[in-house]
Amino acid sequence: MDFHHIGIPAPEKRAGMRYLEPTRSWLSSIDAHPFRVEWQWFEGGSPVHELIRTVPHVAYRVDSLEEAMGDYPVLAEPFDVWGEVCVSFVEVDGAPVEFLKPYS
Repeated sequence: MDFHHIGIPAPEKRAGMRYLEPTRSWLSSIDAHPFRVEWQWFEGGSPVHELIRTVPHVAYRVDSLEEAMGDYPVLAEPFDVWGEVCVSFVEVDGAPVEFLKPYS
């Protein structure tokens, strides 16, 4: 498990964000930020769990989403992000944690 990024809910959409239709969210590029921060802005009616929409998260690159998720409460089952990675979210000590597995 390797640190990948920190995600922070943003109060407004920022320039350069990409739209992720299934989650009705806009995400900034992690690679464009010197500290690997991903800014997230959610449209009204986003199906994303409230904890993910309102609380910053830490994300880890993993070899197996299922193993990393373990027995933690699931906030988001594994889903595709732009055909680049598959991600899932769990709750750990009241905060969201993201696991991601690149496709290549």
